[in-house]
Amino acid sequence: MNKYSVRGVLVSQSDGYIDFVSLANNDQKFVYIKASQGSTYTDNNFSNNFNRSQGSGMQIGVYHVFSTQSKIKSQLLNFTREVGPNYGSIPPMVFVNSNLNNLQKDQLSKFVYMIHRYYNTNLVINCNNDIFNYLHKRNPYISLLSNNLNDSKATFVSIDNHSINLDGSNISLNQVAFNGKNTDWERYLLKSRNR
Repeated sequence: MNKYSVRGVLVSQSDGYIDFVSLANNDQKFVYIKASQGSTYTDNNFSNNFNRSQGSGMQIGVYHVFSTQSKIKSQLLNFTREVGPNYGSIPPMVFVNSNLNNLQKDQLSKFVYMIHRYYNTNLVINCNNDIFNYLHKRNPYISLLSNNLNDSKATFVSIDNHSINLDGSNISLNQVAFNGKNTDWERYLLKSRNR
């Protein structure tokens, strides 16, 4: 991860209390905060994490974990109700934790489109390359978060349970990095703001 100059983290209620200022002081440039999963689950710490992350100096994003067991309209309602009008300063992210058949890919594609239309923004998708290629043909406004650090077409790459030293203590968080240089990151942020 140290080879990437623009690093961030993913956080959820399972990570407990997060000191966002300490994260920023530890060279973390952005954070994605879990908001929801499926049609009914919401992260208990979302509002608290989102509010406390403001003023940290990091770019803030939110994410939803897609469920194949829930209707996409109810997932959209769950996500938008939890997030409200302010989804942060970087594009929202959708996590896909499993392989999908073609019908499920089609449902995911529609879900991604609905978020894109609702917030009038680009999105980041965490999935395998097969799903991403399927989605990208229909949704050109998406970019990829890959779990493969060598994936050259990924905008972001991630590694789970990476140890970060915060105020003298090592904590384990899911680390994410922007797959580019600082100048590329500035262009990405500018493009995100001008949506």
